[in-house]
Amino acid sequence: MDDYVPSLDPPFLPTEDGDRLNPSSVLLDTTAYISAAAVSNATTAKGEMSTGAPIQISFCLARPPRLSYLCAHFPGPVLGPSVGTVFGPAPGTPAARCVRDPPLVISTHADLALLRVNIPGSLCVNTHDAFDYLVYNARPRPGASSLDLLPKPTGFPRFRDQDAAVVRCSGSRYVIAVLRTTRNPLEFQLQLYDSDTRRWTSTPLTLQAPERDKVLHIPEDSDAEPLFHNTTKVITLESTTVGWVDLWRGILFCDVLDEKPVLRDMPLPKPARCNRASFCRRSPYGHRDITVVTLPDDQPTIKYVEMGIRPGAVPSSRRRQVHHQYSSSESDDNDEDDAEHYWTATIWSMPVPIASWKDWTKDCTIDVANIVIDNPRHCELLRNVDPEEASPSVTLNRLLTAYPTLGLGINGEAGRLMRLLRGRK
Repeated sequence: MDDYVPSLDPPFLPTEDGDRLNPSSVLLDTTAYISAAAVSNATTAKGEMSTGAPIQISFCLARPPRLSYLCAHFPGPVLGPSVGTVFGPAPGTPAARCVRDPPLVISTHADLALLRVNIPGSLCVNTHDAFDYLVYNARPRPGASSLDLLPKPTGFPRFRDQDAAVVRCSGSRYVIAVLRTTRNPLEFQLQLYDSDTRRWTSTPLTLQAPERDKVLHIPEDSDAEPLFHNTTKVITLESTTVGWVDLWRGILFCDVLDEKPVLRDMPLPKPARCNRASFCRRSPYGHRDITVVTLPDDQPTIKYVEMGIRPGAVPSSRRRQVHHQYSSSESDDNDEDDAEHYWTATIWSMPVPIASWKDWTKDCTIDVANIVIDNPRHCELLRNVDPEEASPSVTLNRLLTAYPTLGLGINGEAGRLMRLLRGRK
């Protein structure tokens, strides 16, 4: 039992929020919670795992900017071939206490969520036998939500989470679209699961007109030749058009329900000068994000953000000394490491349907040097700021900032959120 994680206690959410919210208009946590006790509301759906064990999924809604979340409950004892074995759980152990990892939300579209759920009691790790894929359909009416167990695709190793998208079609139909790379950089396999046929199909696709190499050249001094495309995120552009995003290089998109699907390429805007050293060398998540904003009576719009960081002034010797006291590193930091960092965030827009990469439009640029906290009470929220140096006017450049995240703001504007890593002294 030491290999399994204990049940997680879901956070409390005000009940009055969920009564007036639509599941398709909230901010959803990508990690679900596991509850030892049953959580039941109007959105609760019941289903079965591949082992025959029951599972329940409920949507716990919260008004943005609070995060809504899914809550999984596994009623009864753990089932499966590992029960009672030397390394498996003991017979009668509650299934909710035999799950290695909480369920993950791989993709969402409209009222659908594609989930990857670890099988309770499974001894397998990172194989098809370790987890199941389920599609949760959230409806606000009691008894209307559903939970479908997907058959696993055969003939291929398991797909990566970031390669899959769930797409709501007409009526109750939906599809799961997975784009796989091959040894040929311009050839791909489109795997498609159709809820009407309950079968997986595979279609070879060839990118006929690659654009990204004309716009975003790979650095010649790169240590290793990067892939032509490495999907880091999937977006749904139109009703059945899916875009597989390489946050460094561009988007591959196609209408997955077209009789003869065609793969198209659209580069992202060129990286900021301060990010060119990281281009195709490091993870893009700390610098870039992308999403699709869809408003009532309006066409969808792709929103893309890039954050750049530039070094600033070296702090005083006293501030440097205090910083080292809080630093977990035992090495001697040089002046460059101690320098305050200034960040900028530039947001771009692209209308949908996509015509050309030249249609990228710069919406705005945010510079931390121009952001001032002029409310004394807000200054108290900043940790690790020297009290002697704090004042009613404090800039945010002392905070190391990364992982820009785009969301939908109050008035339909693209909201900007930067994850604050830790304070700079």
